[in-house]
Amino acid sequence: MSVVLVGSPSAFLRMGLTRQLMQRWHNLQTIEATSAAEAMRIVAERAIDVAIVDEALLTERTGSNLAAALSLIAKRTVLIATGGAFRLAPTLRQSFLVIDGQIEGVLNMGAISSALPHALDHLVAVANRPYTPSATATTSRNPVSAKAAEAILIAASTGGPTALATLLRRIGSPPLPIIIAQHMPADQTADFARYLAADTGLDVAECCGGEIPSAPVVTVLRGGADYRLGRGKSGKLRLMAARHESNLIHPNADVLFASAAEAGIEVLAVVLSGMGEDGARGSAVVAARGGRVLVQEFSSCVVAGMPSATFAACPSATVASLRRIAEHLTRWTVADGCIVSG
Repeated sequence: MSVVLVGSPSAFLRMGLTRQLMQRWHNLQTIEATSAAEAMRIVAERAIDVAIVDEALLTERTGSNLAAALSLIAKRTVLIATGGAFRLAPTLRQSFLVIDGQIEGVLNMGAISSALPHALDHLVAVANRPYTPSATATTSRNPVSAKAAEAILIAASTGGPTALATLLRRIGSPPLPIIIAQHMPADQTADFARYLAADTGLDVAECCGGEIPSAPVVTVLRGGADYRLGRGKSGKLRLMAARHESNLIHPNADVLFASAAEAGIEVLAVVLSGMGEDGARGSAVVAARGGRVLVQEFSSCVVAGMPSATFAACPSATVASLRRIAEHLTRWTVADGCIVSG
């Protein structure tokens, strides 16, 4: 059975496309999305054979994330240019098969219906050729490092406190140091660390620099500042304050994740519920150097911005529930901190 994503804020366009698809293929499952965020969730959770997406979804705030994710579906995406193909950015015209759905400034379903069969025939032909991943996919899909993992880094924002407490309870006494970058003001993270300790029964401490306590201590970065993770002269992991004025939120997970990877520290990166895109760029750096990345499944997030942006930037990331993330982390680490096959 083929699975087709039909994405548009227009019920009329979704209905017309679905009807035409059902006439063409009887053994077909169509999944509809009305927004970029909903389409991102579907792409993350399901194997999609073909995507037919309204240009309007790519102009939303999370549209760039959706475009990046769709570009990895073996180029099997039809973009309906409901605003006129001439207005599309060159990158979109190069990435997707485009149908101009606007005739003389008006959405023309007849023109779309005429062009769609030819577009689908072309996609079938493309699907039968060997697929060469894009540069982004190649970078993100580097083999996982065989070296021992040294730490678990977790990024969270809106909805993060509850998700973190749930995740830590499921992990239990961690075999590796855990470092948490929860977006928070400086005067709130000490209380937050105490809350996590009381809720999970773990040893949780706020930290603003210096050597990282060894496991099973869980470290919460002090709010209001950014931190780089490096290695001290003794070889132990060490945090260094590194505030970046251009960052609007702190502690910044991109800075934390990327600095660890650039220092050659083997980490497991986790991105939980949160608004914005923090963690996406840092996760891509971690993955490019062979590290593993996990993101919270979008449907369980209070705000799915950070996980969806991370998945778009890092297609090799594992999208999972909090329970499954805890299971992965437990399975990927053993008493001596080595990564085992997953």
